[in-house]
Amino acid sequence: MAIPQISGPGGVSQPTQTKRAEPQAKPTSENSPSPAHEQVQEVARQLQRVVEPVAQNLQFSVDGETGKTVIRIVDGVTKEVIRQIPNEEVLAIARAMDRLQGLLLKGKA
Repeated sequence: MAIPQISGPGGVSQPTQTKRAEPQAKPTSENSPSPAHEQVQEVARQLQRVVEPVAQNLQFSVDGETGKTVIRIVDGVTKEVIRQIPNEEVLAIARAMDRLQGLLLKGKA
């Protein structure tokens, strides 16, 4: 099977390779258990310690209800949050979805 040629910078031809779609193994509780909440918290604390000397305005944490990692950029003087990923609205939606999922499971039981 021939590899298609694509003209790169300066008109130089560069071979490209097409990747064949391979089936993705879906994680199961047996082969890749989700990390415990405490482990995720510890990783966030370690990240915070590593970046603190270089980027004091960058904060890593874990949302207590959803378990999602939260990254904040904070103003060094006022301590006001400049940017947060994911933002509060997304976290609120995730919390609401978690509660709805719990209600649905209780309703089926």
